[in-house]
Amino acid sequence: MIFKNMPEEETFTLRNQENELTEFGPEEIKEYLEDLFVTPDQFVVLSAPKVQGQKIRYVQACVQKDGGIETELGIEQEEGTTLLYKMCQDEECIQIFLDFFAGRLQVNMDEYEPVSF
Repeated sequence: MIFKNMPEEETFTLRNQENELTEFGPEEIKEYLEDLFVTPDQFVVLSAPKVQGQKIRYVQACVQKDGGIETELGIEQEEGTTLLYKMCQDEECIQIFLDFFAGRLQVNMDEYEPVSF
């Protein structure tokens, strides 16, 4: 599935189903994710103001019914944005978000699969 590309923004945006922040740091990212890990039916999205390395525009995470953490990458291309995912542990999920926020996320795309709906 291909999604519409997002317009460029001025800053990073951190959101879940209850809140959206444009002024935050690593501690708020960790708090949002730690809440996600213990509360069912949550999600966290960290969007960059524009495409970052490897064409990644945003990272998002949710907890699956079996308790696994699905971490997704929004890969923006000319025709639209596609979602790739991998299952990971709490610590790896947090590190992916923090590296993305710091502009140093480098992922092995072979570890990710297309999200199916």
